[in-house]
Amino acid sequence: MKVAIIGGGLAGLTAAAYLSEQPGIRGVLFERSPQLGGRAFTYEKAGFTLNYGAHAIYGLDRHTLSDMERELKLTFSSKQVDKRKVMYEKGEQLTPAPLDFVNLVKTGILTMMQKVRFVGEITAIIANIHQIKHYDTLGDYLAESGAAEDVKELWEHLVCSNFFITPEDARRVPGSVISDYYHNLFLSQRPVNYVLGSWAVITNQLKEKIEQSGRWSIALQEGIDGIRYEQGKYWLKTKAREEEFDRVVFAMPVQQVMKLLRGTPWEPFLAPYEHNTATEVMVYDIGLSHVVARPFSYISDMNHKLFISDVSATDHTLVPEGGQLLQGIAYLSDESSGGVTDRKAYLDEKTEQMESLFDRHYPGWRDAVAVKRVSKKAMVQSVKNVAGNRLLPNRIESMPFFFCGDGCEGKGELAERAFSSGRKAAALVLADLKNTVH
Repeated sequence: MKVAIIGGGLAGLTAAAYLSEQPGIRGVLFERSPQLGGRAFTYEKAGFTLNYGAHAIYGLDRHTLSDMERELKLTFSSKQVDKRKVMYEKGEQLTPAPLDFVNLVKTGILTMMQKVRFVGEITAIIANIHQIKHYDTLGDYLAESGAAEDVKELWEHLVCSNFFITPEDARRVPGSVISDYYHNLFLSQRPVNYVLGSWAVITNQLKEKIEQSGRWSIALQEGIDGIRYEQGKYWLKTKAREEEFDRVVFAMPVQQVMKLLRGTPWEPFLAPYEHNTATEVMVYDIGLSHVVARPFSYISDMNHKLFISDVSATDHTLVPEGGQLLQGIAYLSDESSGGVTDRKAYLDEKTEQMESLFDRHYPGWRDAVAVKRVSKKAMVQSVKNVAGNRLLPNRIESMPFFFCGDGCEGKGELAERAFSSGRKAAALVLADLKNTVH
């Protein structure tokens, strides 16, 4: 069987790595850009390793990446973020984030009664009897919960920071998604970790595995321009060639799949996913020539909905000797839900808020900048997991293709969904092969 995988991000690499282990399958992984990794792309500048996005892994011991480590024999090291150094800023007050019981007791965001209640709610989620999964959205749950405003705000803020979305979007996250996500996270022995050396450590190993099989090739800078079905084969057209395949896996955002299949007989089946919106954030990376301050490893500004991670406090491999790498992220409202009319003014205001957060906690940073990169609108997830959006299934009825990526159905959020859906798509292709053979 000959398989084409379109998209060389985390999902496409994962699917190809699993399929490359099967002697009965050969294939091509197509990637339109000059490098693999998609939005988990990593590059070096002036001795700093910059990730195109955050590379924190939530609940590593219960994460799909741990399954892949075992099944694909990957090797990587990781380090846990020190949760005692995760802070929230609200009003003028700075307080430990209530990530566990110790921090919860210390936090000034909640009163003693609210702390007791919040612990009760978290404990109830862990005990898996929690009611939140029976509600359509977090907003519906909070409306009926009778919780104090501070508890509601804290719930919203937790969801903002794990899903990279604004509070108004946090209220639209389905109750079942929140229940599954936090159940997993609170049971984890390793809640927040960084893969040391960034995503490149994972993507490079997946690439090696694919190439070592001898049955797969990787076509960089070769985007797919068209696809047609003829005499039992799928013909994929690029600028360089036209080639036939038995199976096709789409490992790219649904928005791009729609473009590619426009005008084909398959287009109508994607209609339910056409109006999906993506999660976008502003990313503000600064590499500093020396450590200007290290008051904490993460500070979240609840007033302006943005945060700064001292990435190098956890992952020392990303900076030159003595340097510091800070990553600021601002949650953005999209045009439709946020009622933002003047986009430029809105983004300028976010930039100012971000810089003043740096000024407050990392004084002197402006004079120490060695590397700076600002992405005003970086896509974190191709489909925002909120009511009104629909994640793409790994297979759609009446369509012959397979789908994977962070906008598809799968375990976890963000990168984990890319890994888990890529793994699932590979399993479905294999099942298909077995059925064909029999």
